[in-house]
Amino acid sequence: MALVQRQILYVVLACLIVGLFFALTVELSNRYFIKSIVEPVMKINIIAKEISAGRYGMRLHKVYDDEIGDLCDTINHMSEEISRAERMKNDFISSVSHELRTPLTAIGGWSDTLIAGGATDPEEVIMGLRIIQKESSRLTQMVEELLDFTRLESGRMKLNVELFDVGAELYEAVYMYQNMLEKENIQLIYDIPDQMCPVSGDRHRLKQVFLNIIDNAAKYGKSGGKIEIVLSRDSYTVRIDVRDWGVGIKEDELPFVKEKFYKGSSKQRGNGIGLAVTDEIVRMHGGTLNIASKYGEGTVVTVSLPLANADSKRVEPTEGNVTDTKE
Repeated sequence: MALVQRQILYVVLACLIVGLFFALTVELSNRYFIKSIVEPVMKINIIAKEISAGRYGMRLHKVYDDEIGDLCDTINHMSEEISRAERMKNDFISSVSHELRTPLTAIGGWSDTLIAGGATDPEEVIMGLRIIQKESSRLTQMVEELLDFTRLESGRMKLNVELFDVGAELYEAVYMYQNMLEKENIQLIYDIPDQMCPVSGDRHRLKQVFLNIIDNAAKYGKSGGKIEIVLSRDSYTVRIDVRDWGVGIKEDELPFVKEKFYKGSSKQRGNGIGLAVTDEIVRMHGGTLNIASKYGEGTVVTVSLPLANADSKRVEPTEGNVTDTKE
């Protein structure tokens, strides 16, 4: 019996040891689980609530290179992007407010002067009316850009598609700017091509693209004193290159210039959405808009559009609504 009791004691002790071992293993695994998963998830939850409350730019400290670490990287990237978008939005609102205030001040000032009879010289009256007309046109253009931007954002941008010569629309855009640029001592060079360049798309929207690009070249390339426009084509593509010899774009800003609200370090007038709208219109026509620039030497903006075939009736945009008006 003593031998049996001793054996039973050994078995009980062995069971207790095994039980303690499993209990210790469970405790350690729970602690590891809490430390490596539960606590990081709780921190992520806290940071997510902070971001949702408007405190953008907050970051998580990454501890492990695992799935939780990847989630931390994603949250940090999201926080940075939201913070950058918020800054761009605030800059956009400030810029638009300033852009609106300037022409409104000029219009209001000259209107008050003319109504009060302060301008008695006929030439001065004409000058005041021209300023009012010019600033009104600026306001109209800004409102049109904002309307186009909201249409693009909501997917309500429409294209009235027809087959036409894109060279003719480019020439009209060049002609509209030529006299104005000459007054500012900017030479505009454009050689009319011999060949027609038929494309299928919205002629008015593409003219808007050309006007916007030329306007940007005039604003940012004024110091170069020259703008050159080249229209070329091959069997499949028509290409428009607009080059200026102005200040150019800094290398670290170049990847962002087509983003909405982005103005970078430029102090020129503008609301930061014109180029974003331009890029989207080109993309809706199945084309591409590329920008190459070297700071201090100038910028080249290239628009590539698919050339229409003889039996082409319409272009298939990637986004937005299309109305086919002509074959």
